[in-house]
Amino acid sequence: MAVTSTRTDADVVVRTFFDALVAGSTGTAAALLADDVWWANIGLPTVRGKRAVVGAISAMNRNISFDVDIHHLAVGAPADPTDPAAPTIVLTERTDYLGVGPFRCGFWVCGRLEVRDGLICGWQDYFSTADMARGAVRGLVGMVTGRGR
Repeated sequence: MAVTSTRTDADVVVRTFFDALVAGSTGTAAALLADDVWWANIGLPTVRGKRAVVGAISAMNRNISFDVDIHHLAVGAPADPTDPAAPTIVLTERTDYLGVGPFRCGFWVCGRLEVRDGLICGWQDYFSTADMARGAVRGLVGMVTGRGR
């Protein structure tokens, strides 16, 4: 089965978006978001609209360092194959790293991003709070011992 350019573009959009987040480039990240984008981290309120999502990303860039290791990225079929305007689903399995000063917390995240017309229109992240707590402990130990990443 041949991969269509739309599916390939979705892969590039998501990788470029995460590269921009790592680089702290809010402008590049914002250029990859649809006006009606939504962002949900399970257990937290959903952020809706480009202005609000860009504001959240900007706040993150000001206060927290971000890095990511993408372990798997899978581009799926459109969310509704019968609707030509339906977004393409991109799944990511990754380790996210959040840091403040010398503290750095790494934890597993599974993300589901929706890409429509070359722009991210939906983003939902799932993560384990227990794994995040373990990452915080590892981060504290690394900060105290000087063995942080």
